[in-house]
Amino acid sequence: MALRPREWPPRSSDPGKGVKPSLQTRRAPLPTRNSTHYDFCLRETVRRYDDRVSVSSAAALKANEMSALLRSCIQSTVSRDVVFGSHLRSLGRKLRCLTPATSHWRTPAIREGGDGFVLSSPSDFSSSTAQPLSILLCGEGDFSFARALTLGAGKDLDDRVTVTATSFEPAGDIENQWGGSDNIRELSGTPGVELLHGIDATMLDTTFEGRSWDRICFMFPHIPGKGRISLNRELLAGFFRAAEPVLSPGGTVEVALVAGQGGTAADGDARREYGNTWRAATQAAEGGLVLVNTAPFDATAWNDRGYVSRGHWRSRPDSQERSFTVRDGVVHMFRREGELQEKTCQSHALTYTRDVSMWITGVEMFSEETLLDVVHETAGEGVDVEVSTLEVHKHEDGRLSRTIRIKYSSAVLAYTRARANVSQFALRDALEAGRVCGAALR
Repeated sequence: MALRPREWPPRSSDPGKGVKPSLQTRRAPLPTRNSTHYDFCLRETVRRYDDRVSVSSAAALKANEMSALLRSCIQSTVSRDVVFGSHLRSLGRKLRCLTPATSHWRTPAIREGGDGFVLSSPSDFSSSTAQPLSILLCGEGDFSFARALTLGAGKDLDDRVTVTATSFEPAGDIENQWGGSDNIRELSGTPGVELLHGIDATMLDTTFEGRSWDRICFMFPHIPGKGRISLNRELLAGFFRAAEPVLSPGGTVEVALVAGQGGTAADGDARREYGNTWRAATQAAEGGLVLVNTAPFDATAWNDRGYVSRGHWRSRPDSQERSFTVRDGVVHMFRREGELQEKTCQSHALTYTRDVSMWITGVEMFSEETLLDVVHETAGEGVDVEVSTLEVHKHEDGRLSRTIRIKYSSAVLAYTRARANVSQFALRDALEAGRVCGAALR
């Protein structure tokens, strides 16, 4: 049977014996994994980080490169639900070695201008071709969108714009099951267009190692059939993680989703509770990307150019093909953390809520202002916080405790659940170290 990982702080049957009691009812349940696995993950992450920094020379690395290096070490060693507890605090100390003065989220973008959407509408795409542009299209069905896009590029193709259009299915399936033979034939003879088949959008980093594009686009991704939301979230997360390594500096990633899937205000009347969506911004953060803009998908304009929605239901000779409605679709634009320029939107901020409980050991010494200052400081650069008091309780032994709720949010960071945990445990470390006079971690 798997052992539960070490709990922090340690439990004690007698709170007065010098060991602070745990938060108990307000503690999130710990995953049931062997604690040695956590130790291994942390050691391996730090080892890879230290080895790669020594090889690259830490002094020569920019702050954003240092952060990307650490993130890649974490992703290659630890899954999203493994980093936890005291191990996470140690990892947080590594993260906080990046000082505010050199914080990577302030790094200017490398690519200037050309910020129009590719997927939103033909007119937006035309306005974004003022400079040379390379585009990667993922998950094409019958290649009707790729053909419509090349019509929009017109004479700029091969001269200023290059398009690499890919499909997950082999060429035979595209022609026989998706009815894309005419589109493939037309595109095959078009200068500046490259057609590739059998390309997994979640394996772009290994498939195209050494190549990069200015725009990476995924039109209405969907697991075949009526897949569960969790599967489509995994599809998006895998795509974002694979897209970031092949994205040119300053480039953008675009994903078109059916209204209601993305989980933003742009979904309009189709908007659902965020927990009942694909959580596009959350999945992008796993790949180091930040949602910076949204735009409506102009289905009418693209249809006029020949685009046809084929959907995720493949047609058979004896059945009518079913497609999904893209009329109210939403295009989501993402950038790398550190390449946002001023293009951020607070309405797209990722938010996590954490509770922290403390003993008020000296009412006269305790300062609300000091506590708020420590909360803001430990949250880290680029993170906004809101603090509220959940409970103030006087115990039978006369001691006073206080529980606060902190809402961490960021519109400029690829802010994951693990990073919010780093902020929380940094605050716990500060309380334990006596940074807030008159208060101690409970």
